[in-house]
Order: sequence, then structure tokens, then C-alpha cells
Amino acid sequence: MISFSETFDKVQECFNENIIVDTLIPKLKSVTIIRDVNGKIRIFLEPKPSETTNIEESETTDLNNFLSTKLGKYYGNDIWLPKRDKDAYKALIKSIEAERVFASWDHGDDESVLPRWYILERHIAKQAWTDNQVSTPPWPETVVYQKYKPAIISFFSFKGGVGRTSSLVATALTLARNGHRVAIVDLDLEAPGLATIFSPDNSNNPGVIDYLLEKKIQEQDWKLRTHLISINERILLDDNGESIQLLPAGTVDKNYLEKLARLDFQNLVNGELESTMVSMLKELESAVRPLDFILMDARAGFHDIGGLAIAKLSHAAVIFGTQSRQSWAGLTHVIRHLASPGVDERLPLVLVHSMAPAIGILGRDIELREFREKAYDLFQENYYSVDETVPDSNDREAPFFPLVVPYQESLRGDIALFLRNSTSEEFTRLSNLVEIMTDSSYKEIAEKLCNLFGREFQKNN
Repeated sequence: MISFSETFDKVQECFNENIIVDTLIPKLKSVTIIRDVNGKIRIFLEPKPSETTNIEESETTDLNNFLSTKLGKYYGNDIWLPKRDKDAYKALIKSIEAERVFASWDHGDDESVLPRWYILERHIAKQAWTDNQVSTPPWPETVVYQKYKPAIISFFSFKGGVGRTSSLVATALTLARNGHRVAIVDLDLEAPGLATIFSPDNSNNPGVIDYLLEKKIQEQDWKLRTHLISINERILLDDNGESIQLLPAGTVDKNYLEKLARLDFQNLVNGELESTMVSMLKELESAVRPLDFILMDARAGFHDIGGLAIAKLSHAAVIFGTQSRQSWAGLTHVIRHLASPGVDERLPLVLVHSMAPAIGILGRDIELREFREKAYDLFQENYYSVDETVPDSNDREAPFFPLVVPYQESLRGDIALFLRNSTSEEFTRLSNLVEIMTDSSYKEIAEKLCNLFGREFQKNN
């Protein structure tokens, strides 16, 4: 009995068998391991491009037996061989060659070492988390640096309940009070919350989920700008602050689950989710330009939309973690994935040590030090390539050096950034809440984002 995680190792063992090394390996240009949606393994063998090199099906009998024995029920009983001009599967082979990626144990830049090893994963979902492709935001980062377009920033946490949404709101308030034009987008469609922070629960707030569904049917008749919520209360933004535009997830009513179910289905069927979200962000930018920042609240964990936002659509990401094994286990994969396309394409990251002990709490210094040390080790092993010079561990500008957001009891429960009544007590409550959400911790996140994209930041705002 073997497990899903062992299948690639078992395939390598088969190709290391003496008879395979002596007879089949010398004829091969490449080996592609194809793992289908059920986890079963199939093999595509590409012979060397020589007229005298030809592999007959009879020569794969031993390999087939080894694969069957070592993989057991994980073997799909299929070894594909190209048949040159007589090949009936040319289109399939072209698809394999276009979509496969180098295996982690391949010889890298040394093209003289054959065979080359490739992996092709067949997924139903989670493509954004599994495809090692360069991100393609709705507009290039060059126009962001030139201030022609806003920077798109995803706020992401592997675990929920770590203050990601409240930190996004606080950062938006801080940026707006600093004179920047900000839009915030709720992509946490399974657990929407941004709209209720700024308005009562019974408000009708069509948003992202409606765009993803309605736009395809109604086309130009569905206007995003008519569903934006403008946040412009002076108590939130100060006297000189810019208004904030909110695109909520949608109204959680009796039809919400039906909409969500169809959204999941449509992505599986036609894979149009990414292009639709690109169109949504472009329409958002056009509706409220000029903009400096679009902050997106991405769902926690390995969710499809969260992965799409952070890995495909953003110019940078703010990653939240806590000093716990569960948090680090998830963040390790996230950081490794975001670094995988290569040094030049790596997504700029801002790491946040969330829910940290507040100043004066026993053990604070120890936890902060342990988090910094763990972050440095994680980035060193998973973010930087082997031939890179890793910055010093105390380099505050490096992506592994965390910003600290301490636990705030006042932000633990229901956050209401609107006046629930006209009493002086309610005004005081809201004023105190805004003061907490625009303190030094959140200013550091806002300042970091401004520095990343060449925006001005006044610390006294």
C-alpha cells in the first residue's frame, strides 16, 4: 500500500531498475509523469530525436510491470509513446508539452543530461495554488509605479480569525486619511464581512458575487459603479481624508448560496473566473479613477478565489501569520508557491505577525523573536534561490522581517464603523475605535505599501 504523496518517488524507483537503465533510458529524451484528477499516474515517453531511435511497445513491458507493482492502484496502466507521422494523438501530445513543468529532481539548466523529467498535474480546482505561472494582474506594475494605475494588494491569511479583515480596513482608513484614493473589495465570498463593518446587517449590498454571475448574462446592462458603497464620514477619514470605495461580496440573503453554488460550477466548467475578475477590477478602476490602491480581502486557506487573487491578480500581498505550527505549515506552502516562478517575477510580500502579545504582556519579546527567526528560516529555504544572497536577518526592508499587529480586545467582536444612534456615547465609541484602527501598527502596513509603490506617506496623519 502506498499513498498519493509517494507516487512520484515510486515512479523514479521504477526508472532506476537496472534493466530499465540499460535498455530504455539511453533512448529517452524526456519522461513526463502525468497525475490525473483522481491521483492516478500515467507516463509519456519522448524518445531522442534520431531516426534510429524508436521505442516499441514491447520494450516498455518491463517498465509497465514495475509501475504496476510499485504504484498498485495508483497506476493508470498507460504508457504513451509518440508514433511520429502515424501518431493519432498529436494534439494530446502538444497539450502535454505545452502544460508540463520540470520536475523538482530534473537536472535544471544542464540540457546535456538526459532524460529530462517533467510533471503534469491534472486538476479540477485549486489551479491558482498549483500552477507555477507568472502572475498577470489587470495592468502591469510599471504603470503602477508611474502612478497611472492603482496597486492591487491582496490581504491573505492561511488561518481565519487572525485579524486580516480588520487590518485591511484599518490600512484603508490610514491610507485614505493620508490623502490616498482607496477601493476595498470583499473576496471572502463564503464569509463576507466588509459591508457589515460599514453598514447595518439589513442593508442591500450587491457586489462581487453578483458581478461574477450577472455580468455574464446582463453584459453592459449590469454596471459595477452603481453598486459601490462610498465611505466618506469625516469621523472615519478625518477632515482632509479621501473617501473609500467599497465593493462588497454581496447581500447574504435567501439566494446567496444558490449564487455561490453556480459560481463554483461555472469555474469548473469553463474556467472563466480569472478573466471575469480581471474585467471586474478594470471596471472598478475605471469607475472611480483616479485610484492609488485596491485592497482585496482574500479568503483564508487554500481557496480558489483567494489563490487567484494572491497569485494571479495582485501587485503585492500582505500575508498574516501567527506564532503557531498550523499557521507556519500553511504559510510555508504559500510563500514557496509565490516564489516559484523565479526571482524576477516574485510577488512583493509584506509579512505581518498578527495577534501578537501587546506591549507589557509577559512573553511578548520572546514570541516576537521566535516569529522573526522562524520567518527568516522559512524565507531562506523557500523564497530565495540557492544562488541568491539572502539579506541580513535584521534587514527591516526584507520581506521576511515582520510587521507586528498586537491582539486588540476591542477588535475581537463586532466592528461597527458607523453611528448606530446619535448619542454622545455612540460618538465616543466610534471615535475610540477609529483611533485604535489608525494607530502605529496599521500605519506601518500602510507606510510599507506606499514605499513599495512610490506613494507619499506622512506619518503624522
